[in-house]
Amino acid sequence: VSSAVVDNVPLVEASIDMFKETPIDDPLWQLVALAAGTGGSILSIGSIAGVTLMSLEDVGFLWYCRKVSPWAALGFFASIGAYQVQRAIFG
Repeated sequence: VSSAVVDNVPLVEASIDMFKETPIDDPLWQLVALAAGTGGSILSIGSIAGVTLMSLEDVGFLWYCRKVSPWAALGFFASIGAYQVQRAIFG
């Protein structure tokens, strides 16, 4: 969810620094990529697509928060849930 406020690149870089002892093929990295990629859309400032929508379509920040953020948050949590279910089923 922090990727909605902080840009994804420094967030992933911080994750790399924090988990540098974790093997590169660990499922943690899939989860980091999933969370950074989908969480950024919760707020318009967290993704280039949101910023572009605001500038090209003249959409305000509060409109985005009311109309788009709940759906983006739902998609974020659903994707994390689906990832966890897949990990539980397939290992």
